Amino acid sequence: MEDILDQISKVKRDKLGTDIPILIFRVLRHYTNVYASDLLGERASNILFINAGKALGEALGQRLYDKDLNKYLENIIRFIEEEKIGILKIAHLDDSKLVVQLDECITCAGMDNIGKRICFFEVGLVAGLVEKYLGKRVIAQETKCNANGEGTCEVTVNFG
Repeated sequence: MEDILDQISKVKRDKLGTDIPILIFRVLRHYTNVYASDLLGERASNILFINAGKALGEALGQRLYDKDLNKYLENIIRFIEEEKIGILKIAHLDDSKLVVQLDECITCAGMDNIGKRICFFEVGLVAGLVEKYLGKRVIAQETKCNANGEGTCEVTVNFG
């Protein structure tokens, strides 16, 4: 997966630059999800997005890694905000669980309440980042979502 990050990080757009409107991102993201759901079924599509997010989380975790947990979390929080993915907050952390909230989520902040949680890629991303640090598998789930009318996106990670 790291080769993919290296490949896609190379951008040559002298006139247009590297920024795109969030609407374009969301069109690509949501239409891909709808297509995958139609093709594979909703459950399989959700798993696909979780696994893709997890692979990216592991690759990012390798780049942002610090053996000091607080520094590692600071690196992640800074990256998420600098790249305009959202504003990440640690809501809870103990020996068995991590709860993070993503305000201004790139995927769904400001959307109408559609009655379901949709940030499966973000769930995987958080899981991959945590797994990279812990060196073991974790269980992650979305416990709140803007698209479900819950005011923030929240991922709860159980360490095992």
